[in-house]
Amino acid sequence: MSDAGDLDDLVAHVARSSDLSPSQARRIVDDVLSYLGERPEDFVRRRHAALLRLGRRNEEIYARIAEEVARRRFPAPPYSLRQIRRIIYG
Repeated sequence: MSDAGDLDDLVAHVARSSDLSPSQARRIVDDVLSYLGERPEDFVRRRHAALLRLGRRNEEIYARIAEEVARRRFPAPPYSLRQIRRIIYG
């Protein structure tokens, strides 16, 4: 969002349209903006850790992350499996 006024308008809209209190709406808006503002590299690392906790193998994880990155709302080029590995392990 470009400025605090726009953010305040969005929070007010969310509160009105959802029967949330203004403080609840603010938390929701902040959470969504944080989610949408995540950098591609941070997303890759976070998803890798989450999928490892689910017992997935790296080969499956890399392919899944490549698909998920392509659908996310951030400017990221398509990553090769090698690039995904390099983001995770350096």
